[in-house]
Amino acid sequence: MKVDAAEALRKYGEALDIRRDSLRSLLREGSKVPIQRVRLIYEGGELKPKNVADLDAAVREAENAVPGVEVLFQ
Repeated sequence: MKVDAAEALRKYGEALDIRRDSLRSLLREGSKVPIQRVRLIYEGGELKPKNVADLDAAVREAENAVPGVEVLFQ
């Protein structure tokens, strides 16, 4: 999870360049918009820990190791 979280932040974090003209007029400071949080959503499967306490601990550890990333399961 920590590796996935770090990669998600690297690929989708930092800033977003808005290119659509209809949205640029709403932006005050150019076309770059800072990304506040990246959500990493897992859909479960065989690798999902069955013990809820283990899953919660792994999620907390990943979120603490990579600030700005939220880890969710559905």
